[in-house]
Amino acid sequence: MKIYKILLVGVFDVENKSTSNSQIVALRNTGHDVYGYNYRINATRLGLEGRDAHLIATVKEYSFDLVILEKCNKVSFETFKQINNHATVCLWFMDPLSSYDNEMRTKTALVDYFCCDKENVLKEAKLINYNSFHVCEGFDENVDKPLNVEKEYDISFIGNIYGSRQSIIKKVSHSVKLISNAYGTRHAEEVSRTRINLNICTADGASDRVYKILAAKGFLLTDDWEGREEAFTDGKDLVIYENINDLNEKITYYLENPEEAAKIAESGYDCVQKYSRMEWAKKIIKYAECV
Repeated sequence: MKIYKILLVGVFDVENKSTSNSQIVALRNTGHDVYGYNYRINATRLGLEGRDAHLIATVKEYSFDLVILEKCNKVSFETFKQINNHATVCLWFMDPLSSYDNEMRTKTALVDYFCCDKENVLKEAKLINYNSFHVCEGFDENVDKPLNVEKEYDISFIGNIYGSRQSIIKKVSHSVKLISNAYGTRHAEEVSRTRINLNICTADGASDRVYKILAAKGFLLTDDWEGREEAFTDGKDLVIYENINDLNEKITYYLENPEEAAKIAESGYDCVQKYSRMEWAKKIIKYAECV
């Protein structure tokens, strides 16, 4: 195997909340020589122009084979062009379509290839850069895993409550445990404590919550999203509800039939393994070899 020298330009934090932290670990676990560059910290330290000059100089000095730019908002277009003169460049965009703005669209055209987490973003990106690929961000296999803890909640929702989520939760016939700021292993702990893990998609589709719950072997009850059927089977890997009445009926049913819920959770756990952070890393590198 050829060993690539890779630079991941992202956001790294000491609290381990950023996905860049687990992504650099996954990239290193593929056997390649991987380095990290924190573009936000360096912007604070050097200013935007100083950061951009320092990033360009870093790419030139160390002769990277592949540079992965994680969104990198406020990194200048000229910086993108300069980096692309010295390495193969991938732009990784993890956010929903509503955040795929003119800045990101312009940057999509300035790189060798573009990878994104959302299918609807991919459709737009393909019109700009033919070398655009869907790569599921998935879950961190080092923290999102089943834990042996006692069940405490019948139903929980992990995440922020806004928009339609609040009105839906108010109409749920059972008490819903609301959990926020569940990062790292705490997320897996809360999933493991819950009999029914509720997910409510936004207009932008499903978040990584789906993958994290399934990876922790949680039983997932969710509304549907575009592209779901390509990844998970309703009634086998997870359960889809169509409206509030259907949601309440299925909550009652699966609370009364925990063995069936456990069987679905087991299948979901098996199915989601192909969306691990390691698989993300392998695909990002594979596509570099295709362009």
